[in-house]
Amino acid sequence: MNPGRRPNDPRSGRGPWPLRAGFLLLGLLVLLAGCETLDSRLARNQEILLNLPPEHQSLIRQGRIAVGFTPEEVYLAWGAPSHKAITESVQGRLETWSYTAIQTDTYYREERYYDWDLRMWRFFNRPYSRQIEYLYQEATFANGALSSFTIYPSYRPYATGP
Repeated sequence: MNPGRRPNDPRSGRGPWPLRAGFLLLGLLVLLAGCETLDSRLARNQEILLNLPPEHQSLIRQGRIAVGFTPEEVYLAWGAPSHKAITESVQGRLETWSYTAIQTDTYYREERYYDWDLRMWRFFNRPYSRQIEYLYQEATFANGALSSFTIYPSYRPYATGP
């Protein structure tokens, strides 16, 4: 490394770049290890699936649900929820399962640094990422049965820009 360069000079090989790449790789590995697919859920719960009515089996194999499904049937079709909420009301106890996903947006910002070798300011575009969690479907149970569900049409219903 040239002793005239600053420590965070992107050309120096030091600074936050290797650290960011390491965290990105670690996050990707954790995400992939935790993924569960419809086929893996059905294979693991084959006995439960075969004891359901044929109409329910057909919908579950397509990853779809219907009003009146039990929580177990919704789990087979949609998987484990990201969040659960309990509501007590005059209608009784309501349990809402929320399914969220994370969208990663990458944008670039022009930054500058002083190049001590050339004795001038240099410019480069540094990438920045942000993760946005968004709700894409919900299921509400009343008295142990699915009373309503919502599938949001947009993958980012509240997006306003970069």
